[in-house]
Amino acid sequence: MKNVEEMRLREYPVRLRTQNLLSISDPHDFILDAARAVESSRMFEPDVSPYCFDLATRSLLCVSTPDISGATFFYQAQRQHARSVIDVPFESLPEGPASAALIFSIGRCGSTLLVRALEAAGVRVVSEPDFYRQAACHKPLDVSLRSAITGATRLLPYSVIKLHLECNNAPLLIAGAFVSPRIMFILRDPVDWAASLRRVSRNSLDAGGAVFLLKRGLLALDELSRNYAVRIYYYEDFRELDADPITDALAWAGSGTVSRETLLKVAAKDAQEGTIASRSAVRDVPDDPQFRDAFRREWSRLRPAELITRLQLRFV
Repeated sequence: MKNVEEMRLREYPVRLRTQNLLSISDPHDFILDAARAVESSRMFEPDVSPYCFDLATRSLLCVSTPDISGATFFYQAQRQHARSVIDVPFESLPEGPASAALIFSIGRCGSTLLVRALEAAGVRVVSEPDFYRQAACHKPLDVSLRSAITGATRLLPYSVIKLHLECNNAPLLIAGAFVSPRIMFILRDPVDWAASLRRVSRNSLDAGGAVFLLKRGLLALDELSRNYAVRIYYYEDFRELDADPITDALAWAGSGTVSRETLLKVAAKDAQEGTIASRSAVRDVPDDPQFRDAFRREWSRLRPAELITRLQLRFV
């Protein structure tokens, strides 16, 4: 670990915050009051977690919050509950872990449900800390960010990290930050996936946009598979939290077992309840058979058949 004992950091109370819960985390999400100097050990305290990079100043912004472990979307909870911001220059970050357990996905494929099952088994898992997405979207080719990514990961007290689907923009930037990452990638039947994504968009997503997102996801899987051992999971296999797929996922996560009774309780709840992606939030959005047909035609025409065959993917 770097010698950080003699370094001092700045902590700023939060005066105002953005009300936008969906945008990529950004240094301008908060209006701050005057700073006070704090010891470098502040970044390791249990109320502090990494929020986003300030790419202009080459620093990591952490936030102090109440306990938000178990939040459906971690970055949104950070944004809503941040009490202060701690500015950590990249050179003050600790050495990161050599390995990290990373869950990539195409989104709308049961990844949050899997997170709930892992939590029920006692796994420390976090859903969508946003500095990964920020790096993947804003600086996807900046490999110098890898050490900052590992340093920020060191400040996350979680053993498994579920990533935002936009991390598919730069999967090797994220995975390559670690010497030996453990990677899971979750897929789903394309037509059902596209229909689910369209409903969450309140029927604003078109077929071409869905095809683009799915192809980007499969290309990310291909990039990861060419460089690392990747465990591929399918929503259709674990949507009812059947024992065998969950046992395998728990083994991947380095945990023990969970009872069938506990899994049934998890499966009976909406894993995204209380968010705009919950079943109740889209209850008034009708399914769109015409969109399904349009997507099916476009996907049949544009699907990366060679990649799908080479990786022996199902459903796609």
